[in-house]
Amino acid sequence: MPEQMTRQRLQRELGLERILRAEPVAPGSWERFVEPSGAGLNHLFVLRCRGRDWVGRKTLQRDKRERLRSDSRIAPWMLLGPLGQFHWGNGGLQLDYQATRRVDKVRAFADALEDPDSEIHFPFPALQSNGREFVCPESHWAFADTLARGLDDGEAHLRHHCSTLLRSWLKPGAVIHDPACSTGTFIHHLAQALPGSRCIGSDRSPSMIEAARKRYGRSVDFRLADAGDAKPVIEYCDLLVLRFLNAEVMTRAQAEQLLRRLVSTLVPGGRLIVFGHTPVLPAMRYLAQQCELTLVSSLASCSATGQLFQFYVLTRDPP
Repeated sequence: MPEQMTRQRLQRELGLERILRAEPVAPGSWERFVEPSGAGLNHLFVLRCRGRDWVGRKTLQRDKRERLRSDSRIAPWMLLGPLGQFHWGNGGLQLDYQATRRVDKVRAFADALEDPDSEIHFPFPALQSNGREFVCPESHWAFADTLARGLDDGEAHLRHHCSTLLRSWLKPGAVIHDPACSTGTFIHHLAQALPGSRCIGSDRSPSMIEAARKRYGRSVDFRLADAGDAKPVIEYCDLLVLRFLNAEVMTRAQAEQLLRRLVSTLVPGGRLIVFGHTPVLPAMRYLAQQCELTLVSSLASCSATGQLFQFYVLTRDPP
């Protein structure tokens, strides 16, 4: 989702891109990167691949209209290198890493796709100046054309990957539930790609549901409901799409609590998919064990660009 930022911060983001894209002067040497306290902390990420942790810094990216905005995808050049240690000090977070050539960063991305235990992790959520997690106010999610375009544009790669994946998984008649359907575009896209399925989209924003019904009401059953309510929106589903357990949408504790609750509607053998515009908050490996789920994979790739993004796929274990 788009971010409001000062000119000073924008200049820093652009400067970071130039630094990250540059080849290291001394590959293999130990270097230090400092991220000051503030909004940039939530753009630090760790890529775990073949038992090794790589540290990186996601930067703003240009969309099709050449506008700078945050994106859920990361590129190989955003990697700093293998992580040594990190420390917190008055200047911010100090990351010690091993300088790495661009070709080795690209190879790390390729290895990550082949390693089923690979994962992208964002240690820091978006934070307020007082150190507490930032959550967008309820008014932010009221339907508006500009907001809808931004949300829909930012998830185009997610829609494409999800529909391609599901064509080989789901059988006709499968029930798909998106419990925070927002504009309705995502669940509508699945309904079009999987014509034999029954697609249900729910959201607690009346304006979003109204707009979704007007745009896609013929292909999707839209319902005004809060995923956080004790009574579930539906009794069961074969596929549960969770694309809102993310930074800036809710706190980490809320995200983990919601995941535990929503999994109860998934039939044994059903699939759970977790992703989003902003970093996924729940600790998925831990919660998979707690909720009797099997973690199938944790990331996916854009074949056209080589970028990686968080995309958790899990199955509910039979009783």
